[in-house]
Amino acid sequence: MLGWLPIEWQDRLGAIRRYRLLGARGSSHAILARVDGTTFHGGLTDRWKGIVSLYALSKATKRDFRLLYTFPFQLTDYQVPAAYDWQLREGELSENVFQVTLKRLIGDPSLQRVQRLAPDKQIHGYANRDWMDAINETYHTQFTWGELFRELFTPSVRLNAALEPYRKRLNKPYIAVAFRTQNLFGDYTEYHYQPADAVRQAQVIQSCLSFLQELHAKEGFPILVTSDSERLAEQCATLPFVTASCGKAAHADTSANSPQEQYLKSFVDFYLLAEAQAVYCAGTKEMYPSDFPKYAAKVYDVPFHRVALD
Repeated sequence: MLGWLPIEWQDRLGAIRRYRLLGARGSSHAILARVDGTTFHGGLTDRWKGIVSLYALSKATKRDFRLLYTFPFQLTDYQVPAAYDWQLREGELSENVFQVTLKRLIGDPSLQRVQRLAPDKQIHGYANRDWMDAINETYHTQFTWGELFRELFTPSVRLNAALEPYRKRLNKPYIAVAFRTQNLFGDYTEYHYQPADAVRQAQVIQSCLSFLQELHAKEGFPILVTSDSERLAEQCATLPFVTASCGKAAHADTSANSPQEQYLKSFVDFYLLAEAQAVYCAGTKEMYPSDFPKYAAKVYDVPFHRVALD
């Protein structure tokens, strides 16, 4: 509704609507990353990009960092603080319009709108881009995405319990392949994507299976397969050298009322990909060249490859 206004004015009017003249003043002047469902956030990878970028900015500018992540789940069900405690303390969150600067940075690849942050205000940011290179260049830092991700996050007890059976089954060095199908097989609801016809679906499955066979013959390692398609993952699991992460997944931005187990699958997939010796993202022309496996590979800085299939 306010899209015709300059973005800075949109932020100011948004702050006036959200915060109160006599609202509580928080005790912290932190940069606060928000994922609360009040705006478009994107998928899980986009959210991590924005969170890690705002954390890097807080380190570069010597400010505290906090994370408020409540949509469509409480992040602490799956990830908890690691080396840095990003959870809000009692009394820290400001709701006072004079003490908060609101920044909607969704889709914004630049640092320009957050380079002049008032030191006496709490910064509430919505972000879904990776600014690491720009931050390092601007502030003469040498952050890496994986380093900061590991400082922020470690699996929760629940997530570790879900990862353990896969870790035991793999139990040796492995390589990983991610197939991001969107709704090609009609089993993953996401935005407006439509399934392919039955003939093309069968062709795509065969193309993915053939690639796995060729990769295994070349590399010799067991292969972990992740996919947003339950059907494709189950087909891949029929190969004797494949361990597939099966089960139904849910998109964090388009499936707001899904069972928690469906969100859990995405976290399981991400950490299993991150723990591989190398990560591949393979797909046909209908499939999406996802950043999900690319950023999983960044966690421990392992090789990442994209492969186009017929």
